[in-house]
Parts: sequence; C-alpha cells; structure tokens
Amino acid sequence: MLNRTAAARPELGYALVTGAGQGIGRAIALELAARGHGIIAVARTRSQLDEVVQQCSILNGGRSVALELDLLAPDAVDRVEATVRATQKPLTVLVNNAGQAIWGRFNELTADDHQRVLQLNVQVPLAITHRLLPLLRAQQTAYILNVGSMAGYTAMATLATYSGSKAFLLRWSRSLRLELRGTGVQVCCVCPGSVITGFTQRAGMQAMDDLARKFGLPPERIARSAVRALFAGRAEVVPGFLDGITAWLLVNLPSTLTERMASGIYLNRLPASR
Repeated sequence: MLNRTAAARPELGYALVTGAGQGIGRAIALELAARGHGIIAVARTRSQLDEVVQQCSILNGGRSVALELDLLAPDAVDRVEATVRATQKPLTVLVNNAGQAIWGRFNELTADDHQRVLQLNVQVPLAITHRLLPLLRAQQTAYILNVGSMAGYTAMATLATYSGSKAFLLRWSRSLRLELRGTGVQVCCVCPGSVITGFTQRAGMQAMDDLARKFGLPPERIARSAVRALFAGRAEVVPGFLDGITAWLLVNLPSTLTERMASGIYLNRLPASR
C-alpha cells in the first residue's frame, strides 16, 4: 500500500505524529504520507527520525519534517507548536501516539516509573492537544487520532498505571469528540491489542513475547485500520478480528470475570524476582 508515488497523491495539510520513529507511530506517519499529507514526525532518536522522514518524503513529495524531542522536556509543547507554525501550512491531523508501559506489581516499581507513564500517556497528549486545537479548529475539516490500548477496557494487575492511563485516553477521546461535534474536528481512539514491535522490550515485558508473536498484529495493519476509522468519522476502533471480539467481551462480560482472566495472563508470566 505504501508504494504510491507523490505525483499520484493530492497535497493535503500537515499531520503531526508523536512517537513516529518506530512501531505504530512510524506506520501511521507512512500511511498518512501515502495519502498525501505532509508529516511532522516527532521522536527522541535521530536515526529513526531520519529514516521515517526520508520514507515519508518519497511518498508525499518531500513534505516531511523531523522534530527530535523528548516529550517529557519542560519546553516540549512550545517546541511542538513552533515546529508546526514554522511549516506555514495548515495542520489538519494530530496523532497522539507516543506512550510508555511498565510491568510489575505496583509497589515493586518506583514512584518515578509510574509518574513517567502518566506524564507521557496522559499529560503530554492533553497538553499538545490543548495547544494545537485552535490550529485544528481553524481548518474546515481536521482530525485527532489518539492511540490507546485494549488495556484501557479492563483493570489489569501488573499493568495498573498503564491500564489506567489508557482508560483515561479512551474516555477523554470520546468526551472531546462530543465537545467538538459541529466544529469540523473529528476525534478517534484506536485501541490495539498485542503489536509486533519492540513494545514488550521497552516495557520490560519480554516474557510476553511469544504471545505477541502468536496473536499480535503488525503495526502497518493497525495503522491502516486506525487511519481508515479516523477519516470515516468513527469514535474508536480495535484493529483485528480476534482483538475486536476480545474487546467486545471485555466490555460486555461481568467486570469481575474479565479482570480476573486478563490479570491472570500477566500475573502467571511475571518473573518470580518481580
């Protein structure tokens, strides 16, 4: 799908994608570039940024910008806004993808670990959206895509802070969508299950790798589903047939049952030292 040339695509506004250096963020940036959007790719790692910007530029005629940035830095939101304004082009899509997970029993992880997860998963997308929303509303049509998780559908032992942060992101997305009805700004939340990326390694969850390989989806498939749902005006989407069924069960079965089942998978694989 991503072999389309820029000459065949219309020139659209710019899309800002956080966490664009790898995984789902990278795949979403490429998907949007292939559809004709300019790309502002935000990530911490320069080498990953250079690669994704180069690929996006091939797809959208060179309309791609790299912003090397730690989103937890005090001036991060200011730098994001300055980069958007420096393009002197309309901002039509905001993708809040950057996120982090930690795995383990709550009291065995540090308070700083929990605070970092909450800041990156909750405070950063909230602050960036608040700052950039006037620019989005200035357009006739604009879009906000928040990358949540199926973990947001149920309480989960060993993932308490991550699950809680993704539950917030989902409810916040739906609430913001209601507030923005009639303004031309659409809001969608994509809630993937297992993803075949380096997510488990970054979260210290290598014990779950075999399940991710068996049941996980590649980020490109998640990106396609997410972008299609966004532009179709859907409130949320769970990519993949099996994950869709699982999400339905998590929502409709008694919470005591789903919480026990979901937590058991992670508790049983938690290393004894943790």
